[in-house]
Amino acid sequence: MPYLGEICALLTALCWTGSSTLFAVASRAVGPLPANQFRLYAAIPVLLVLGRVVTGMWWPSHASDERIALLAASSLVGLVLGDIGLFYALATIGPRLSSVVMAGWPGVTVAIEAACGRPPSWPQLAGIAITMLGVGMVLLRNREGSLWNPGLTPRQWWLGLAGAAAGAIGQAGGFVLAGVAMEPGADLPGGLDPLQATVVRMVTGVVGLQLVAIVQRQPFAMKVVFGHPLARKAAMVGALFGPVAGVWLSMVSRRHSEHAGMAAALMATTPIFMMPVAAWLYGARIGWLGLIGSLVAAGGAAVCWPTR
Repeated sequence: MPYLGEICALLTALCWTGSSTLFAVASRAVGPLPANQFRLYAAIPVLLVLGRVVTGMWWPSHASDERIALLAASSLVGLVLGDIGLFYALATIGPRLSSVVMAGWPGVTVAIEAACGRPPSWPQLAGIAITMLGVGMVLLRNREGSLWNPGLTPRQWWLGLAGAAAGAIGQAGGFVLAGVAMEPGADLPGGLDPLQATVVRMVTGVVGLQLVAIVQRQPFAMKVVFGHPLARKAAMVGALFGPVAGVWLSMVSRRHSEHAGMAAALMATTPIFMMPVAAWLYGARIGWLGLIGSLVAAGGAAVCWPTR
């Protein structure tokens, strides 16, 4: 199907708009760790059933150990470490600002690929600069965190931004690793199916996040979600939009897009979809600087894909 990768990238952006908003609500109600843990556990049975129905397999047992290891690493980087930072940001500075900072992840994707021997071209460097400019413009506007989370301290503000930046780095690293794992090879001439890759990544993500929860002495943190009706509903629906549909579509996009950065750039249009949601949900004043900054960030991301 022509432009399948690009279409799935835009659909991923729409899914992430919904999941970011819903998980921000859940995280603010019960905390980032319980919401994050709940959404991964909720996604596992859905993905396993989908995998069985669509591909005929519960688990990609035909894939090599190297492919499984790469997918596991991509999950730990993106779905565990990256999402821990992102969920903290969602709970503190809000979904729209977190998404705008996350819009920088295509630039990080280009940087990682450059470190792997694919140096960026001048247009790619320009795209990174434009994206960062757009993010800076949004950060210069009235602090959205004060609307989303009244009483936010300067320290919490900067920690929230750092969390969103960690999410961008994790997202880029996981995306690049997953793409390598799905590439056609001698063992799999047609490459690894994106849904099977999603199952491996999600199972690894559950294990990784559970270890983090144990270290933090909160092994059953997600149980608080069951006792909070609003958080439970938001997390359940968010799991369908994010770990299930969103992650699956992102893997399809990566598998069928010629350039990793191009797919990443299209996924980074989430802030544009987020603006009307933020204004409706909690009365965020977008303003001209926020509007232009979001458009510049997404536009810059659109020109920073790597050449191969």
